[in-house]
Amino acid sequence: MSMQNNPYILLFGLFFALWLGAQSWKRRKLRRAVRDLPTRMQRMLGPEPDYAPPADGTPEEMQDYARLYRHVGRVQRVLWGAAVLWLVYVIFLVIREQVS
Repeated sequence: MSMQNNPYILLFGLFFALWLGAQSWKRRKLRRAVRDLPTRMQRMLGPEPDYAPPADGTPEEMQDYARLYRHVGRVQRVLWGAAVLWLVYVIFLVIREQVS
């Protein structure tokens, strides 16, 4: 079976699309939220593209951002988990076809 006619390439592509899509979604969401913060608060954040809130106590003005940061991180991990489960399923399909 040639590479162009292999349907599993599309299935592996979906894994990469989920993985990279979750990563770029998180970056876009955080970049937008950081843009809305005052300059003083922006300087307290970690480097781009992570924009992590300060580890040693978050100021009161930054509580909403810290909550958003945790939420976006959880959503990204759920999407990455779905991508990994999809990858395992595709590998199972490939192995099953090779055995039969």
